[in-house]
Formats: sequence, C-alpha cells, structure tokens
Amino acid sequence: MNTMTQDSSTGLWNNKNRKIFFWSILALAVILRCIRFATVPDGINQDEAMGAVDAWALSKYGTDRYGTFLPVHFTAWRYSQMSVLLAYCMVPFIKLFGFNTVTVRLPMVLISFGAVALVYLVGRKLFSERIALVAMLLTAVNPWQFMQSRWSLDCNLFPHIFLLGFYLLLLGLEKRRYLYLSMGFFGLTFYCYGIAAYSVTAFLFVFFIWCLWKHRLKFREGLLCALIFTVVALPEVIVLGINAVHFGRTISTPLFTMPYFPDSVRSADILLLNFSFAQLGKNAWALFSHVFLQLPDIFFNSIPAFGPLYHVSIPFVFVGIIVFTIQLFREKNIEKQTQMLALWGFLVTRIWVGLITYEVNINRVNIIFYPIILLCAYGIGLAVRKWKKLWPVVAAAYGISSILFFGTYFTTYAEESREYYNKDFMEAVAEADSLEEYESLYITGNLGWQFNRDATEILTQYVCKIDAQYYQGKSNVSNGRELPAYADRYHYIYPEQQAAELV
Repeated sequence: MNTMTQDSSTGLWNNKNRKIFFWSILALAVILRCIRFATVPDGINQDEAMGAVDAWALSKYGTDRYGTFLPVHFTAWRYSQMSVLLAYCMVPFIKLFGFNTVTVRLPMVLISFGAVALVYLVGRKLFSERIALVAMLLTAVNPWQFMQSRWSLDCNLFPHIFLLGFYLLLLGLEKRRYLYLSMGFFGLTFYCYGIAAYSVTAFLFVFFIWCLWKHRLKFREGLLCALIFTVVALPEVIVLGINAVHFGRTISTPLFTMPYFPDSVRSADILLLNFSFAQLGKNAWALFSHVFLQLPDIFFNSIPAFGPLYHVSIPFVFVGIIVFTIQLFREKNIEKQTQMLALWGFLVTRIWVGLITYEVNINRVNIIFYPIILLCAYGIGLAVRKWKKLWPVVAAAYGISSILFFGTYFTTYAEESREYYNKDFMEAVAEADSLEEYESLYITGNLGWQFNRDATEILTQYVCKIDAQYYQGKSNVSNGRELPAYADRYHYIYPEQQAAELV
C-alpha cells in the first residue's frame, strides 16, 4: 500500500505541474457542465418541478406550497414525500435571479463542481497525488456525476454532502475541529435523502467503534461527535419517528415544522420493514446489475451505451476493490488502516443501502459512486504500475468513451430529453394558460411517455407559476393575474371523465 502512496516530487509530478493538472481538470469539469446548461435536459422532470415549486413558495412566504412553515420534510406528492435541503439551497438564487429553470438547477451544478475537487482531496489523503488526479479526471468526465449535475433531484444532493463530511472526517482524525465540523455535514445528509437514517448512522457507528477500540479517538470526543450529529439530524429523525409510529399530528415550533404524513407509503421502500428473501434477491440483482455491471437504468440516470461509469471501468473497479480490501487487512500502520477503513466502510455501507432499499436504481444508490470512482482510479494505478505500456491504452479507452458520451448527450439524448422532461407538455400548458378567453383548463395525465395525473398537476403549477397562496385558496391572484379559484380553473382529469366534467 505504501508504495502506491508515494509520488516523485520531480519531473511530471512536481508541485507546479500538479497545480496545472488540478486546475485544468476542474476547468474541464466546469466547462462540460455549463454547456447548454439551461436547455439540456430540455424541459423539467416532475420531481424536479415539485422541489422547485416548494422552493419558490419558501422564497416568498417561508412555507411550502401547502402552507407548512419551514418544513423539515416536504409533503410533496402526499403519498410520497421529498427531502428539503436542495430546495432550501434554491431559495437564495430564486430570490436574486427569479424563478426559472436556471435558478432551480444552479445549486446542483455548483455543488457538483465542488465535488470534483473534493474527490481529488480525498484521493490525495487516501492514496497519492497521482491517483487523486486520476480520480478527479474520472469524476470530471464521469457519466453519472455529469448527468446528475444537470438537473435538480433532491436525493442527488446526498452523495456530495456525504463526500464533504467524509473528507472532513479524514482531516478530523488529525485535527479535531474538522472532526466536529464533519458531524454537522453528516447530520445534514438526513435532509438530502431518507436513506441517510440507516446508512450514515451505520457508517458512523461502526467507524467510531473502531476508532475507540484502536485508541484513535477518546470516548469524550466520540460523545461530542454523537451530540453534534444528533442535534443537526434530530428534527428529521423526529419526522421519521412520528411517521413510523403513526403519531397522528404534525409538530410545529417557532423555528420549523416537523410534519406528519398520514398518506405516506414510503416505508414500503425499506426491506427491513417488509422483509422477504425474494425481495432481497431482487434488490441484490438491481444493485449488482446497475452499479457493477452497468446495465441500463432509467432515462434520467444513464445512457445505456456508456453506463454510469463507462463500461471500460468494470475490470478496474473490481481490481481496485479486491486489492484495496486485501491491503486493508494487511496494513500494520493503525493510522493508515483507519483511513482505509473509512473508505471501505463508505463502500460497504452503500452496498448495504442497495440491499435493503426496494429494487434500487442509480439515483437511489447514488451514494456508492464516489467510493467506486476512487477505487477505480486505484485499480487503474495498480494496472499501470504493473504494465506500464497499458497507460496509453487506458487513456485512449477513456478518451474515446468520453468523446462518444458527450457527443451522444448533446445530440441524441438532448433531443430525446424533450419527451422525458415533458417539454412538449409544458409548452402546450403554457400556451393554453395564456388564452385569457377561457376561465377553465382541463388537463389530462397524458405526458406522452407516461400517464400520471399528479405529475401533470405539479408541472402545470411550475409552468404557470401558480402562487402558493393562490393554490391554498388564500388569494385569487397568481403570476400577476386575477383568476377564478384554483380548483375552478385547473381541472386534472382522466380522459374517460372528460365528457362528464365538461358537461
């Protein structure tokens, strides 16, 4: 392991060149993610629209669209809820630059820029400068990291916030102030995605048991970490608790609201609450096929020809994981072994997430990709060290894959995104809503690629910029127009009901 963590301070890897490589890779990542940022994907996803409409309401009234004051968790679809942190990140951009697709997507792309740099910092801490730069370059051109940065899905914030906490945790093993700061960010992951409750908690518990056992941490330091983590995560934990026990009412405070969701069905997503061996097998296959074999996933998450990591990565990922695991158990230096265990735990607890979460797709298990990218870079480093002539072959394989991926994304995928991101529906609704001679709109759930009446309602609210208080019935003004009551103007119907409603 030690031979893999040493770089020559002269030649290609001297300090001056390292800085050039770092800033060049970061610039590449930024440029790629800014190209046609506002128009590809073309349109907006219904979950993205949901978070955006709630963020807009927060920016105006300090409530979500239902009127809940500073919610810890969004009611969203009523039967299915949504995490809040990404929407709160949208609020300052909406207040400064208005409510539009750019301001809705800006937080995610900015955070993704930072995550590219974080991968380098983590890689340098765990491995070497060379492997860190390889991991950074892999992240800059990585299909998963690129595609999730282009739209705003609440759960896609989770891996970035965890990665920041993880880096601070590594620093905190040497300087305790970073350790305590990391607990704050780990606590914030609870507001990114609900699975943090059974993944982040498990990761930290096992890691701190190890640190106490190996005297890398004093008990009072671990206790303070637990306290900081708990205080930050507690409001979301209470939300999860009152809904798990069917508490029956929302808890309001002067600072925020912890809502109860009587219609929620999200507990069905967790295997531990609905265990069956058949479902465990399905979960395991979904995890292995989507992450390690990179088989096709849903349109929003990957392009089948390239997968989330590029198919050329598969052997390097397996080599990296296997050799790293062997080195972990052979490592004699406790300080180094503790750092390695942190990355190994990062990976293993994410596999745990995939096994107990209902038939995961890429966005449900997104937290697994950063450790896999790091271990892929490690695997590449091992292969190139053993077969030096392999380096240009690997570089060419990734270079060609990247060129083909970005070429496909900005052409074929961009055109197809109009359908899956509901562009045609949005244009039709916007045009219909602008016709002042009609007092009522009748909108079916037909989006072309799916039939979903709930989705058409939230997309209509996004496109027509329906004011939260107008939606709640507290005002008859929306988007600068005086209109009939929301329920009288907007009718979301099934086609077979259309004739009866019109009569």
